[in-house]
Amino acid sequence: MKLEVQNVKVSLKSREILKDVTLKLENGEILAVLGPNGSGKSTLLRTIFGILKPMEGVVLYDGKSMDLDEIAKIAAYLPQEVPETKLRVIDVVLLGRTPHLSGIKKATRKDLYIALKALKAVNLENFAERVFNELSGGEKQKVMLARLFAQEPKIMLLDEPTAHLDLSAQIEIMRLVKSKVVEGSSAIVALHDINLAATFADKIVMLKNGVIHYEGRADEVLTPESIREIYGIDSIVKKIGKYVFVTPKVISSKNGKHVHVICGGGSGTAIIQSLVEAGYRVSAGVLNVLDSDWETAVDLGCEVICEAPFSEISEENHNKNLKLVEEANAVVLTNLNLGKGNLKNLFAAKRASELKKLVVIEKDPFKYRNFAGKVAEEVYESITKSSVVVKNEGDAIEAVRILVNG
Repeated sequence: MKLEVQNVKVSLKSREILKDVTLKLENGEILAVLGPNGSGKSTLLRTIFGILKPMEGVVLYDGKSMDLDEIAKIAAYLPQEVPETKLRVIDVVLLGRTPHLSGIKKATRKDLYIALKALKAVNLENFAERVFNELSGGEKQKVMLARLFAQEPKIMLLDEPTAHLDLSAQIEIMRLVKSKVVEGSSAIVALHDINLAATFADKIVMLKNGVIHYEGRADEVLTPESIREIYGIDSIVKKIGKYVFVTPKVISSKNGKHVHVICGGGSGTAIIQSLVEAGYRVSAGVLNVLDSDWETAVDLGCEVICEAPFSEISEENHNKNLKLVEEANAVVLTNLNLGKGNLKNLFAAKRASELKKLVVIEKDPFKYRNFAGKVAEEVYESITKSSVVVKNEGDAIEAVRILVNG
């Protein structure tokens, strides 16, 4: 089913929220709507669903204008707010069948079958008799998604479906939405997370003050310029294969000193957090996207040199790593495991040791962390001879303080 929004204007309490909004959604597409708070994302979804009426313009489903009752039979809307209820999970999901019921509005055996199938689709088939209010936040959101699936919509409208969820739950929710689109639906998803949008959406719309400023594929519209215009922040945009990743750019720090961390696999999380708290400008790399250290660095607004998931460090990113090593006031090599994929990180650390600015955190003997063979062993041995070697993050912070202050 094709959806068209044509020149829509919406005002609430005498304030214009949407201004001449025009967009199209084709069957089998996910369209992500990005924008800061108050940009009009929720208003746009409510208008498409028929809850709000535009002052001007029209919303067309396969070329037809419809009222709310008609829309509810072909489209489903998931609002931001998760209800508080003591209903059983199966009863919450059955509410999704309401637009299809007639007469006395009593669910049939077919409706129950569809609701149970929807629960199975979100991997909660054993939760049918559980009380909704007793579930975790992620479980509640999956139940709400099952309610939406039970409606059997051709178009799904989801308002911040991943809000307040941890990373794994966010990805699971988006994968579930994607699976339904693959089966023949389409979806418009309002999101705050730019990287989730870039990963899962076929097209992106960027809203600000009720106006669409950019529309297209992630690699077309996500640029440092567009992000600065929409969000007012400086960012680093990386294009790795078909994926686009956005990280905030750190402009300044409390003490003006720059510390670069060479890490991976969770070995850098504690030291990155401690350095940021101590007021340093922190960078990290080279890290595979979705590595736990990558997540920490991104969440804390650090500059990160990114490599595609499970990929070997490229020469280009190695050179970027060397540049940050040379620019930094101090460099920390964490207690990371070394293999073929990240061996170049060890050579970046070697450069830092040559510059007399390296702190090595050695919690475990290198022989237990070395999966790159004799070369890595020899390089590491040479590194430790001309570096400050410590046993924990606390000692590393003190060593960094001494280094940067001369």
